[in-house]
Amino acid sequence: MAGSFLRIIEDECVVLDGGFGTMLQERGHTPDQLPEEWNISRPDVVRDIHLEYFLAGAQIVTSNTFGASPLKLGMRGKEALTEEANRRGVQLVREALTLFRERSGIPAAEREEDRFIAGSVGPCGRMLDMELNRNEFERSIMAQAKVLAEEGVDLFIVETMMDLNEAELAVRILKRETELPVIASMVFNRTRQGSFRTLFGNTVQNTVESLVEAGADALGVNCGLVQDYIEVIGQMRERTDKPLVLYPNAGIPKLKGGMTYFEVAPEEMIRSVDASLQAGASILGGCCGTTPEYIGLLARRIKHTKRPQ
Repeated sequence: MAGSFLRIIEDECVVLDGGFGTMLQERGHTPDQLPEEWNISRPDVVRDIHLEYFLAGAQIVTSNTFGASPLKLGMRGKEALTEEANRRGVQLVREALTLFRERSGIPAAEREEDRFIAGSVGPCGRMLDMELNRNEFERSIMAQAKVLAEEGVDLFIVETMMDLNEAELAVRILKRETELPVIASMVFNRTRQGSFRTLFGNTVQNTVESLVEAGADALGVNCGLVQDYIEVIGQMRERTDKPLVLYPNAGIPKLKGGMTYFEVAPEEMIRSVDASLQAGASILGGCCGTTPEYIGLLARRIKHTKRPQ
């Protein structure tokens, strides 16, 4: 499947899934709970969310393992859950894929309906080279990657990264240990001067150079505003011909009754797709606040269309 995935992202626009935390919140998840624990305690809910994204048309569906590294789980005293949370995280996507194929009547071997499972790897929650050394970080990434790879993910997605050093090292470790495709996605903010930098001060140029050199098969941005990210993608395209990923939030997060919500509707978000494609993005999806409804609109718009060059 790795070879199939690389061929598809080289030639075509591909649909990534949407927000997961938003969907969990709608089903009763609260901020004091770890999303990854629901792989164990509420597997039916997690599986059903993945299924909704498959049914909406997502070609890449991401495991609920964003914060399932030993380091991140350990911050809440849950390091012992590392193996089970990651293993069940992948299994639940695969169960959803099986249900999708059964309900759709689609043969698993049909090329035009290929679907891929991405193992999500998020920030470790500690500052590399300051709060922990690289050996500690490497052990954490390898522990998570080992389980995700054993369960058969088709690729990894290193996402919502704010420290280029962490993202680069994660990509290198994953490529070295598994040889699976890796997508790397960063978070950028616009500075007062109008340029874009990560929280750790990394520029777009440095990000592209470092992630490409580390071996990322695709790279891009997530968890920000689409208007800003279209500019970032354009700057990335000037520096690489790699496939670029863009999955923004549904606007700026707001609080109401202690719960986070987003105001931008799917119909409004879909209006930015043409500009995203023109800027150079070809793997599109959604981050915080996005839903299967948006992914459905996106799939109808870009699925199996030619990748912009």
